Amino acid sequence: MKIIYKNIIGIVLLSGLLVLSGCHKDESTDGLLEQNKVGLSDPKTGTVINIFQGDVLNLKPTLSQSMKNNMDDLTFSWTVYDNSPSSNYTLPRFSIGNEYELKYTVSGESFTLGQNYLLRLTVTEKSTGLSSFLNYRLLIANKYGTGWVVLEDKAGKGDLSFVFPDYTVEHGIYTDRNTTVLTGPKKIEIVPFSITEDISASGKRMYILADNGSQEYNFLTMTKKFDYSFLFFSAPPVIKPSVMNFTSGTLNSANRSAILGIAINNGKAHSNLVGGFPGVKKWGDIALTPSGTQNYELAPFASGGNTYPAVVYDNLSKRFFYIRGYSPTPVAGSLEAFPSAASSVDAFDMNNVGMTMIFQDSADVVKTINAVMKSDNNQPYLYKYKTESTTSAPIITLSKTQMNAPGFVNYTAAAGSTTTPHIYYGLANKVQKYETSSNTTTESYSFAASEQITAIKYAKYSSDRTGARLVVATWNGTEGKLYFFTINNVGDLGSASHTFTGFTKIVDVAYKY
Repeated sequence: MKIIYKNIIGIVLLSGLLVLSGCHKDESTDGLLEQNKVGLSDPKTGTVINIFQGDVLNLKPTLSQSMKNNMDDLTFSWTVYDNSPSSNYTLPRFSIGNEYELKYTVSGESFTLGQNYLLRLTVTEKSTGLSSFLNYRLLIANKYGTGWVVLEDKAGKGDLSFVFPDYTVEHGIYTDRNTTVLTGPKKIEIVPFSITEDISASGKRMYILADNGSQEYNFLTMTKKFDYSFLFFSAPPVIKPSVMNFTSGTLNSANRSAILGIAINNGKAHSNLVGGFPGVKKWGDIALTPSGTQNYELAPFASGGNTYPAVVYDNLSKRFFYIRGYSPTPVAGSLEAFPSAASSVDAFDMNNVGMTMIFQDSADVVKTINAVMKSDNNQPYLYKYKTESTTSAPIITLSKTQMNAPGFVNYTAAAGSTTTPHIYYGLANKVQKYETSSNTTTESYSFAASEQITAIKYAKYSSDRTGARLVVATWNGTEGKLYFFTINNVGDLGSASHTFTGFTKIVDVAYKY
């Protein structure tokens, strides 16, 4: 009985202690500091930020704290990670800032064009070591992806400008990005389809041709890529380029591929057998004539297709040659005579023209070429031919016409239309329109008397989707101007839709896409 009584007393005492304990005021946390909570937000994190090389990346997210006036306790770090599908974000590539607001100039040395990156802002409290994070997605975009590249001559030295699809202009691109001097700039060559030659990554190609300083120019970053001599297995003894491009047998840009690279330097032909053999493909030695000599002088034009990969014209022997692609026999890269079956008696003989070529460009019929020749008595003739044939229809010569085109033999610039049967040529300050189907010429546009035409280019499509476009450059001795004309379905030019000023002497323009 005593034992039971003692147990009851113990239970009562324990219960009382628990009650007293529960009623006791806990003052153990009275001295702790309240924890600061940092919040980060920015609507730009919800999308991909497209940024161009050379532009300033400026970011200042909204920062909130549960305790105010505590910025001195915070550190900031902006770090960049690879954002490819295989990335796990364990190691940052590099740091680009340690301030709350980021102001960073994107450069090609750190950011690769076309690459995706993750940019992370880390905010850390010094007193606690606790961190908060905010992630941005970046894509290094191609500012110069689409538009007109303008090659200028500044007192004998070359420079580039760019006309964007929104009709803004950027000048001095070459001199801003390169130290190599271009002396005697002559031409821009653009290959709008991918080339694989194992020198560098597959892609489109761009070449600047000049009397000194010719080079491959980076199609994406608009900076110098390779010296001209590097593009050859053995550099030519004299560097005086006029053509450097690749021919293709297809017209669909999505599926185009190169058949043969053709370069004309100092009047001699060099070929690049892309795809013909494994390993690095460069331009080869000077092509030899069928008799095994270098005794020829090529006009600065080249065409080509599946049947005849490259077609060139010798102004010394006054005849056409073709260059085949990869072939063990005969040796690829040599000049070859056309088979007799390729020429029509009613048109002309590809192997015996007897005139001097002064112009050549694509015609309005697919895989057809307009070549303008000059006779010994300075009369222009239009020779039309095809670059492809079939076994059942081997003839490629189409017609020969004495042109009713006053002044063509003295033209300063010219371009062929691929949508209408016309050739536009500059004569002093006037744009003349020669119609190949009717053999007639009309004046299309007249500039101020002081403005002499220095370059003409035709584009089948324009970046603003307004149709075909003719681009004309003029020079008045002090300033170069560039004019955009929209062409209607019968080849007529109205007034210039856009005029751009502030250039030096424009020697060539090319549409980049």
